[in-house]
Amino acid sequence: MDSKSCEVCNFGVWNPVIDLTRSRVGIYNDARFRGRCIVTLDTHFENLEDVDEATTAAFMADIKSTVRAIKNATGSERVNVAILGNAEPHVHAHLIPRYPAEEQFPNSSPWNDQRPRTVLSEDDMTILTASLRSAFNAG
Repeated sequence: MDSKSCEVCNFGVWNPVIDLTRSRVGIYNDARFRGRCIVTLDTHFENLEDVDEATTAAFMADIKSTVRAIKNATGSERVNVAILGNAEPHVHAHLIPRYPAEEQFPNSSPWNDQRPRTVLSEDDMTILTASLRSAFNAG
Protein backbone atom coordinates (compact mmCIF):
# COMPACT_ATOMS: atom_id res chain seq x y z
CA MET A 1 0.00 0.00 0.00
CA ASP A 2 1.39 3.39 -0.98
CA SER A 3 1.24 6.25 1.47
CA LYS A 4 -1.09 9.05 0.39
CA SER A 5 -0.49 12.56 1.59
CA CYS A 6 -2.94 15.42 1.91
CA GLU A 7 -2.88 17.61 -1.20
CA VAL A 8 -3.26 20.74 0.94
CA CYS A 9 -0.74 20.24 3.78
CA ASN A 10 1.16 17.10 2.70
CA PHE A 11 0.35 15.29 5.98
CA GLY A 12 0.30 11.53 5.57
CA VAL A 13 0.73 8.35 7.53
CA TRP A 14 4.01 6.51 7.76
CA ASN A 15 3.97 2.76 7.47
CA PRO A 16 0.48 2.61 5.90
CA VAL A 17 -1.81 -0.24 6.92
CA ILE A 18 -5.26 0.38 5.45
CA ASP A 19 -7.63 2.97 4.02
CA LEU A 20 -10.96 3.07 5.84
CA THR A 21 -14.26 4.87 5.19
CA ARG A 22 -13.00 8.42 5.80
CA SER A 23 -9.44 7.93 6.99
CA ARG A 24 -6.09 6.28 6.52
CA VAL A 25 -4.33 4.21 9.16
CA GLY A 26 -0.58 3.92 9.54
CA ILE A 27 1.74 2.52 12.19
CA TYR A 28 3.71 4.97 14.30
CA ASN A 29 6.81 2.89 14.92
CA ASP A 30 7.29 3.05 18.69
CA ALA A 31 8.39 -0.22 20.33
CA ARG A 32 7.29 1.01 23.77
CA PHE A 33 3.67 0.89 22.53
CA ARG A 34 3.53 -1.94 19.94
CA GLY A 35 0.70 -1.21 17.55
CA ARG A 36 0.65 2.55 18.00
CA CYS A 37 -1.15 4.03 15.00
CA ILE A 38 -2.07 7.33 13.43
CA VAL A 39 -5.56 7.66 11.94
CA THR A 40 -5.72 10.64 9.60
CA LEU A 41 -8.84 12.13 8.08
CA ASP A 42 -8.81 11.69 4.29
CA THR A 43 -10.00 15.27 3.72
CA HIS A 44 -8.06 18.33 4.83
CA PHE A 45 -9.34 20.05 7.93
CA GLU A 46 -7.11 21.84 10.41
CA ASN A 47 -9.55 21.75 13.32
CA LEU A 48 -11.97 19.06 14.42
CA GLU A 49 -14.68 21.61 15.10
CA ASP A 50 -14.68 22.57 11.40
CA VAL A 51 -15.47 19.03 10.22
CA ASP A 52 -19.12 18.43 9.27
CA GLU A 53 -21.12 16.04 11.46
CA ALA A 54 -21.34 13.17 8.94
CA THR A 55 -17.58 13.21 8.34
CA THR A 56 -16.90 13.45 12.08
CA ALA A 57 -19.15 10.44 12.73
CA ALA A 58 -17.41 8.40 10.00
CA PHE A 59 -13.96 9.43 11.31
CA MET A 60 -14.91 8.39 14.86
CA ALA A 61 -16.23 5.07 13.53
CA ASP A 62 -12.88 4.55 11.79
CA ILE A 63 -11.07 5.32 15.06
CA LYS A 64 -13.26 2.80 16.92
CA SER A 65 -12.60 0.07 14.35
CA THR A 66 -8.87 0.84 14.56
CA VAL A 67 -8.96 0.54 18.36
CA ARG A 68 -10.58 -2.89 18.01
CA ALA A 69 -8.03 -3.95 15.38
CA ILE A 70 -5.10 -2.82 17.56
CA LYS A 71 -6.44 -4.69 20.58
CA ASN A 72 -7.06 -7.84 18.53
CA ALA A 73 -3.67 -7.69 16.79
CA THR A 74 -1.57 -6.88 19.86
CA GLY A 75 -3.45 -8.12 22.90
CA SER A 76 -3.15 -4.69 24.54
CA GLU A 77 -5.45 -4.05 27.50
CA ARG A 78 -6.64 -0.67 26.29
CA VAL A 79 -5.91 1.94 23.64
CA ASN A 80 -5.55 5.63 24.42
CA VAL A 81 -6.96 8.00 21.79
CA ALA A 82 -5.61 11.54 21.45
CA ILE A 83 -6.62 14.21 18.96
CA LEU A 84 -4.18 17.05 19.52
CA GLY A 85 -3.54 19.25 16.51
CA ASN A 86 -0.62 21.17 18.00
CA ALA A 87 2.12 20.14 15.59
CA GLU A 88 0.41 19.10 12.34
CA PRO A 89 -2.25 21.21 10.58
CA HIS A 90 -4.43 18.21 9.67
CA VAL A 91 -7.07 16.41 11.75
CA HIS A 92 -5.67 13.09 12.92
CA ALA A 93 -5.72 10.86 15.99
CA HIS A 94 -2.96 9.05 17.86
CA LEU A 95 -4.01 5.57 19.01
CA ILE A 96 -1.65 4.26 21.66
CA PRO A 97 -2.01 0.70 22.94
CA ARG A 98 -1.20 0.28 26.61
CA TYR A 99 0.55 -2.64 28.26
CA PRO A 100 0.42 -2.04 32.05
CA ALA A 101 2.58 -5.03 32.92
CA GLU A 102 5.42 -3.62 30.78
CA GLU A 103 5.13 0.05 31.74
CA GLN A 104 6.74 1.69 34.76
CA PHE A 105 3.91 4.23 35.05
CA PRO A 106 0.89 2.64 33.34
CA ASN A 107 -1.55 5.18 34.75
CA SER A 108 0.21 8.21 33.30
CA SER A 109 0.10 9.69 29.82
CA PRO A 110 2.17 7.89 27.18
CA TRP A 111 3.93 11.21 26.58
CA ASN A 112 5.30 10.96 30.13
CA ASP A 113 6.78 7.50 29.54
CA GLN A 114 10.40 7.56 30.72
CA ARG A 115 11.61 4.70 28.52
CA PRO A 116 13.70 5.71 25.53
CA ARG A 117 11.77 5.52 22.27
CA THR A 118 13.00 2.70 20.08
CA VAL A 119 11.64 1.32 16.84
CA LEU A 120 10.49 -2.15 15.94
CA SER A 121 12.66 -4.23 13.65
CA GLU A 122 11.69 -4.52 10.00
CA ASP A 123 10.51 -8.10 10.63
CA ASP A 124 8.41 -7.02 13.62
CA MET A 125 6.89 -4.20 11.54
CA THR A 126 6.01 -6.66 8.76
CA ILE A 127 4.35 -9.01 11.26
CA LEU A 128 2.50 -6.15 12.99
CA THR A 129 1.25 -4.74 9.68
CA ALA A 130 -0.04 -8.16 8.62
CA SER A 131 -1.66 -8.71 12.03
CA LEU A 132 -3.42 -5.34 11.90
CA ARG A 133 -4.67 -5.91 8.35
CA SER A 134 -5.94 -9.34 9.38
CA ALA A 135 -7.70 -7.84 12.41
CA PHE A 136 -9.41 -5.24 10.21
CA ASN A 137 -10.54 -7.92 7.76
CA ALA A 138 -11.84 -10.11 10.58
CA GLY A 139 -13.62 -7.21 12.28
